[in-house]
Amino acid sequence: MKKLAVVAICLASLCASAMAQDAKTVIANAQKALGDVKSITYSGSAKDVAFQQCGSNAADMNCRGTHDPMRPINNYVRVIDLTAPASRATGATNNPAGGGATQPMPGTFFQNITTQQTDVAQPWGNSIEFYITPWGFLKGAAANNATVSKKKVDGKNYTVLTWSPTVKAASGKSYSINGYIDDKNMVDRVETWLGDNIMGDMHILATYSGWKDFGGAMAPTKIVQTRGEWPFFEVNVTSAKANPPDVATLVPAPAGRGGGGPRGAPPAMVVTSEKLGDGLYRLTTGAGSYDSVIVEFKDYIMMLEAGQSIARGEAYIAETKKLIPNKPIRYVMNTHPHSDHTGGLPALVEEGAIIITQKNNEAFLDKALNTPRTLLDDSLAKNPKKAKFETVAEKKVYSDGTRTVEMYHIPPAPHSNGLIIAYIPKEKVLFQGDFSVNPGEPANDHVKALVPVLEKLNLDFDRYINVHASAAPQHKADVWKAVGK
Repeated sequence: MKKLAVVAICLASLCASAMAQDAKTVIANAQKALGDVKSITYSGSAKDVAFQQCGSNAADMNCRGTHDPMRPINNYVRVIDLTAPASRATGATNNPAGGGATQPMPGTFFQNITTQQTDVAQPWGNSIEFYITPWGFLKGAAANNATVSKKKVDGKNYTVLTWSPTVKAASGKSYSINGYIDDKNMVDRVETWLGDNIMGDMHILATYSGWKDFGGAMAPTKIVQTRGEWPFFEVNVTSAKANPPDVATLVPAPAGRGGGGPRGAPPAMVVTSEKLGDGLYRLTTGAGSYDSVIVEFKDYIMMLEAGQSIARGEAYIAETKKLIPNKPIRYVMNTHPHSDHTGGLPALVEEGAIIITQKNNEAFLDKALNTPRTLLDDSLAKNPKKAKFETVAEKKVYSDGTRTVEMYHIPPAPHSNGLIIAYIPKEKVLFQGDFSVNPGEPANDHVKALVPVLEKLNLDFDRYINVHASAAPQHKADVWKAVGK
């Protein structure tokens, strides 16, 4: 028996050694197929999107859905330095400047992954854009004890290399990254996962196709990256160069773009409330707040918006229970699906609240909030619950005979195709997400899209409450004045 045990241990050791050797061979063959470069630059045209939003641009001003459209990036150039290691990319954009304006403005796309950020002991979210490239992936695989396996994807057989950075997820779990090598030793796809507040264990996938020899530099002609299976970034590569002599200066940082120092922790939230009526309160944390409104019904509470972060959602839940004890928060209304307006939703899902959202947002939020959260350590990860939804098409009324809240879809609006507002007729309160009015300034394009809808609905509102806290209470007269009425 002892001899058999020794033989078994030896066989296991030999198998492990063989697998490691196989991984080294796969890595070496793939690096050779890519030209054994020390650095590479490629260029062409690209497009990207701010996650959970859309990239309205000079050619396409209205958001049709989450990540639709994406914003074009012209004259896109990326350099990947495997020696540093580091990466930079730049390009030209022509998109709305923000602040509610839809007039396109010339701008500069710039992405910088520093040598410090490519350290696999540092936060994985800062490293990913380097390591999901074929060249960065192979460099990481060579340095981090990659293992090898076989897998078929979309009918194609691959040799799969897998490795993990040394940094751990918030939950303590190891991250993993997989690279799919085809029979020509080319890297077709790289995938990893990252914990995201809304997307849970967000799947990040980059695919590389149309590999071509650009005069001594092997590069894909098409790069597509998805996050959570939603479009995120694309490049059409038209030229590439291996080992450029000016690699260190090829993509300079835009003027005024500094590295920035370390940021301290955000200040603790101090929630205060404003009583708008019996069982009706505005919750705020002051300047820079994302405000919510809570509405008391006979048997339950409705919270209008849970924005910015889980911490804010939890703070507002605690304040709600102080103001209106012994009633459950049955509903939370989401004004639209942008990341700063969904951040508190996981806390409300864990609380058991049903999410009210416009029907165009349901597929995205349902998939996102019901993805496993094994990489996270927030309240929903620790106490998983299924997110439940009720949707608004064009109008939905919640009433129990004593309290009524009306919700309306606001189309068309350039900001989102899934915007809803809430109207509380008893106190004549209108609550909305991103239609900000600044006293003394003309209305932005989003407010200009809202006002005709309000006129058509003929809502008899007075108080005008924005999720983004205003410096002073605002009223219908302020909105009408901003649009010149």
